[in-house]
Amino acid sequence: MFTAFVSAFLHVRGVMPPDNCRRVPVATGIENYARGSKNSGARIDTSANLRYNVAMIDLVETVGGALACAEGKRFAVGVSGGRDSVCLLHAILRCGIDKSRVIVVHVNHCLRDAADRDENFVRGLCEKSGVAFISVRVDVKRAAEQCGQTVEQAARNLRYDAFYDMIKSDRADYILTAHHALDNAESVLMHLFRGAGLDGLRGIGGFDAERKLIRPFISVYPAELDAYATENGIEYVTDETNLVPDADRNFIRLNVLPLIEQRYTGAVRAVNEFARECESAADTLDALADAENIYYDRGAVCVRSSALDGALAGRYVRRALAYFSLVDVTREQISAAVALRGKRVGAIAEAANGVKAERESSAVAFYIPRAEYGGERPLVCGTNVIDGLTFRVENTDSDPKAFVGCVADADKLDGAVVRFRRDGDVFTPFGGKPKKLKQYFTDNKVPNRIKSRTPLIARGKEILAVVGMQVSDNVRVTADTKRRVLITI
Repeated sequence: MFTAFVSAFLHVRGVMPPDNCRRVPVATGIENYARGSKNSGARIDTSANLRYNVAMIDLVETVGGALACAEGKRFAVGVSGGRDSVCLLHAILRCGIDKSRVIVVHVNHCLRDAADRDENFVRGLCEKSGVAFISVRVDVKRAAEQCGQTVEQAARNLRYDAFYDMIKSDRADYILTAHHALDNAESVLMHLFRGAGLDGLRGIGGFDAERKLIRPFISVYPAELDAYATENGIEYVTDETNLVPDADRNFIRLNVLPLIEQRYTGAVRAVNEFARECESAADTLDALADAENIYYDRGAVCVRSSALDGALAGRYVRRALAYFSLVDVTREQISAAVALRGKRVGAIAEAANGVKAERESSAVAFYIPRAEYGGERPLVCGTNVIDGLTFRVENTDSDPKAFVGCVADADKLDGAVVRFRRDGDVFTPFGGKPKKLKQYFTDNKVPNRIKSRTPLIARGKEILAVVGMQVSDNVRVTADTKRRVLITI
């Protein structure tokens, strides 16, 4: 069954080398990833891995070509101390990039006994090379527990947070990582087995202008990195956890790929070719999507309901989730979000990493819920801040008719506080009768995510103003009003 699936997936085309292909006999390569595995007797045929390359490519030339799109820019290079990232740094410096434009970022995950050794190795390497170095220590286990993620997912997110901090702090313009062709093939297979769609099968890509991310080695295979390291006498450290098939990627690298490559010569390369075709198809579909169907609204990324009825529905959902940097999104999660279009307002589906999808009146909103803030603050004339949200209360002579729902009698607000909703709150709409605040929100189709994040001006259980929406009829301006205030977000 598995053999039949692999045969259908890889096809036969692209696996056999062209007759005029130069063969390069190299005895090292991706089998190094399987070496030492106690659970796999098979090793990847590394001579076959390079058999389809016209020649051993010049890594320095490859890196220089990859960075040509960012001429004159500054680079934050992720360096763990392993072979791939050390080779990347070496090639960057050899291809003529000014050292002042390079900063090495090492993330210490504090998970292994050798973690400090790796950090010191990279620090020493940068000192010898004359390159700026920064180390970031992160608590991966704590982040994993807080976010409900695996250790691998949390570590990845924390790494990229550290990398992007270099751009946010204006110390770099682009991020460089040492992901290579085998990494890409592993990612494609992981996404396929998890139920990913076309986007998951496109691989990780070599250049992402929007994310300011470049992977110069994406077309380079491990055997080529082995040869480069040997030729240049490059020293590096080895992460022993890469030889333990517990994590998904390690399992595919150490157990699955060796068996496939043993049976289907050149399978890894065929997977990468397949990924490129998927990337082309995905780009074509993206070009057909209407960007107006996705918009930002008060802490959420929303997809219009009308866009979720058609062949591009899943693409719109994936685009929305991309705003949250989600990469491991399954077909089931996409389908659940699309299905919200036909459900009642308020229906919720779980996406990945704490992101929720909620059916609203005319859209499906994607957001990360925040814990409700139970505190309160005295209302002041001027700027009011509560749990990061800001609004202003200012004296005014404006006609209330010119700012419907925003102008109140200042004296009637004396002693009021600013807070969020609570059970039992009552609100009297402008020109209406008292009702539960919950009912007022429902009548005005206020999304659930907004209800708990709407500042209120209150006195006891009485809501005097729903900031940004309406003031209570009990604080409206009358002929007896002496002072008026304008309430604005």
